[in-house]
Amino acid sequence: MLCLATGTKVLAFAVSTFTLSWTHSVQRTEWWERWEVTEAGIRPVEARVTSSGAGMEAPEGAGAAADGRH
Repeated sequence: MLCLATGTKVLAFAVSTFTLSWTHSVQRTEWWERWEVTEAGIRPVEARVTSSGAGMEAPEGAGAAADGRH
């Protein structure tokens, strides 16, 4: 179960994974992350970027995928 607190509301979702995606405000590059919900909390499973942006560099050892993302 994933719970989100937003302002005065708390939302609960019965999910085991979720995805976040956004466009970097300066570099205008796309970022995509998949997270897993565990009993201990949430953990990142996979991240894809079209290129790194200011303050959001890909981790050491990251490689390029077939679609050109890292």
